[in-house]
Amino acid sequence: MARQITKLKGIESTAIELFASRGLAQVTVKEIAENANCAEGALYRHYKSKEEMAWLLFRREVEKFGARLSKVLHSQESFSQRIRASIELFYKFFDEDRITFSFILLAQHDFPADWKINPTFNPDTLVAEFIKKGMKEGKVRIPDASLGAAMVLGLVLQPATMCAEGKLKGPLVKKAKIIEDACLKILDVREEAVH
Repeated sequence: MARQITKLKGIESTAIELFASRGLAQVTVKEIAENANCAEGALYRHYKSKEEMAWLLFRREVEKFGARLSKVLHSQESFSQRIRASIELFYKFFDEDRITFSFILLAQHDFPADWKINPTFNPDTLVAEFIKKGMKEGKVRIPDASLGAAMVLGLVLQPATMCAEGKLKGPLVKKAKIIEDACLKILDVREEAVH
């Protein structure tokens, strides 16, 4: 049994690496099997299709990261400290596991709209809810939580996209403070002085 789990982990990490580097549409089941050193049938024992495999891996990784993000956003730190810690979490994830982060980032638009991430662990939802709560508490002075979330996520994720494409040099965590300051300014955070 342990051998089968090890083999499955190898197949999944190979698939994530191929999807991250070439995109879902450009990767075949045959290529995944060849690169994972297994028969195509081994993949079909676990997944009905390449698309199902990609989706289940995507959902698992997004929700795993979302659970980590949720802990930061629901901590007892100040509002601005939680924003800073969240951005650092995103960038540490990118710097420490660029392949998985790139897979999540680049594959997010490859799935049908009705395939959903659990909202409890969906980073988009978590950020929007966090901003909405900040608005209610008077800590954020932006008129629309969804717009605020879109702007913050754009500021955070676009540098990661450019880094994944080789257009920006890392490590991203060293660039976190400038992004954090920009996010606090966009949200017009009034809780305490931005440092």
